[in-house]
Amino acid sequence: MNLQPLYDVKERLEYAAIAGVSLLGEDFRLQRGLEGLKPLAAASPVFGKIDGGLSKLLTAPPEQRAGLLLDVLALVDAVAYTQAKTGVEGELKPLPAGGGTYHQISYGQLCPMLTALTTTGGGRMEIIQSAWENHPEFFEDYRVLPGVAAGLGDSYGEIAELNARILKQVGPSAVPVLKQGFDPAGKKEMARRVEVIAALEGEKATPWLKEVLPNAKKDVRATVVTALGGDKSNAALLLDLAESERGKSREAALAALALQDGNEVSAFWEKELAQNSGSLRFLGASQADWASDLVARRLWDRMEEILARKESLTNPEVIELRQWFSAALGKCSPSMLDFWRWVDAKLADIDHLRGEREQRLGFGREVTALLLESLCLAGPGPLCGLCLELWERHPKETRYLSHAVVAALMTRSAAEVYDIFSPYVPTIKPLLGGEQKKALHSAVLKGLGRLSRDETTGAYQIDNAWPAAQPLDRRWVKRLTNAVWKTTGEKTRTGYGGDIEEYDKILMGLLDPGDQENRQLVIAHLREQVAAGCCMYHYCRDIFRLGGDPVGVLGPAMQKHSNTIYLSHVLDLLALAQERLPTAQVVQMAKELFVVKAYQPGNQGLVKKSYPYVIAALEAGEPVPSFERLRNMG
Repeated sequence: MNLQPLYDVKERLEYAAIAGVSLLGEDFRLQRGLEGLKPLAAASPVFGKIDGGLSKLLTAPPEQRAGLLLDVLALVDAVAYTQAKTGVEGELKPLPAGGGTYHQISYGQLCPMLTALTTTGGGRMEIIQSAWENHPEFFEDYRVLPGVAAGLGDSYGEIAELNARILKQVGPSAVPVLKQGFDPAGKKEMARRVEVIAALEGEKATPWLKEVLPNAKKDVRATVVTALGGDKSNAALLLDLAESERGKSREAALAALALQDGNEVSAFWEKELAQNSGSLRFLGASQADWASDLVARRLWDRMEEILARKESLTNPEVIELRQWFSAALGKCSPSMLDFWRWVDAKLADIDHLRGEREQRLGFGREVTALLLESLCLAGPGPLCGLCLELWERHPKETRYLSHAVVAALMTRSAAEVYDIFSPYVPTIKPLLGGEQKKALHSAVLKGLGRLSRDETTGAYQIDNAWPAAQPLDRRWVKRLTNAVWKTTGEKTRTGYGGDIEEYDKILMGLLDPGDQENRQLVIAHLREQVAAGCCMYHYCRDIFRLGGDPVGVLGPAMQKHSNTIYLSHVLDLLALAQERLPTAQVVQMAKELFVVKAYQPGNQGLVKKSYPYVIAALEAGEPVPSFERLRNMG
């Protein structure tokens, strides 16, 4: 059955609905559609009804045409809908393996993301990032996965890197798409493909990596060589490549060899460092004892030579020394522990090293900080004992106090950690030695700052990597909220242009929100910070997270900082409060915040006009109006 006359009639009726019924009598295309509909009307009652309705419409008086038009158009739409179909000619065939899976997702949902993946221009990153955060299953779909793989070559590097991160999380199903059409002589896109495949397959990628290596060029070759380091069985191949490769590919071979083990590998590095001491930097990724011993011995020899020379260091020497110290990160063989003990004994001399212009280099502070980073990287183990040992040598100094706190958190009971280190956080202002005691207080806080509570699991972790020996002693929160100094001397920048105390960030990271008493202590502290007028927006958000409210302190604080408040920020706060607090509290808060003189001069007129409207919306349980909506009000 040829339904084209039905679609022609539908198109002309839609046109009439827009253009007006007064022109119906002059629409020859509609007349022609009516004639073409006659065979269908003879064959089916429903088409006969359309034919009759259309004839009545064309002969009706002008005042009746509007209602008749809607009746006929509704019937035509309904019939056209029932006759619709999709598909192509031929037999159904399964999707090729490895090209993604099918998800029941409309093209309308996928279209913005597909456009962002396959076109150029600004604004695309936000679309892809948002889609990944809200609908990660979209990226497994057979219509999307090839676009993500092709996006590894995006001209905007950040999008290409985002696509690489997405593919690594999509999992092994992305591997066939990445291998399809792979060009070993290609450019950055192909190098990223190698990186993702190696991350997804690990040692299983070795056969494929060996297959593409002979034809791999430039960046792709270097990435392939680096990826071979993920398989311990590739040591012999990498030793050969270290001898034959040049430039970036040789550097890749050295980086890969640093991850290998065995006598031949160790002997290679002995020879390599004798010829090129700068290659020591590649051993930073290795935690093997042979690498730790080698770095310790070379660094120790070099430091003794520098100290004995008693001369200023050239800039290249300073850079080299810092690279060597970086190679020591996380290493904890017996030789490395002895090296750190030697550093402690020579710390005063190290701290007096000077540069080309006779400036103090501050190496004593640098190496002490480096030991703390090394401890946090290595986790529970020999470095914990070393750091506690060094602190016990200097119990009245700040030098290793942060290290000792972290080491104790990893290895000792929560009560023991509190009993040893809480006295360094005084709750009564000392009469003597205030500055020294404040420095010790800050050092303990610095150590505690490496600990945080995972909101999902409730576990306490060092640097989100290593578990604490026990959950934090709950007495710490009361101690900190009553501390003489609610500061570490450091500040953190917020998204609202202000700086918050590092102390407050540490306190929020340590708090168990399930501890009702401690939660109320922290809310009270945060309200004090709001009242002080410091980063009010930031602290209010933390208060909401804990189920509190800033009513009674935020309004007066805003008035103290008159002419500085933005209406858009206040609306954001109210929207967040609406998610966490009862309606009555949100309304009370809003009434307190709409003090016109507190706002930026450019906002004051809008605040005065929109205040009743916002309050009414909140009392009715409606969402907080957006700034744009208020600005566009008449």
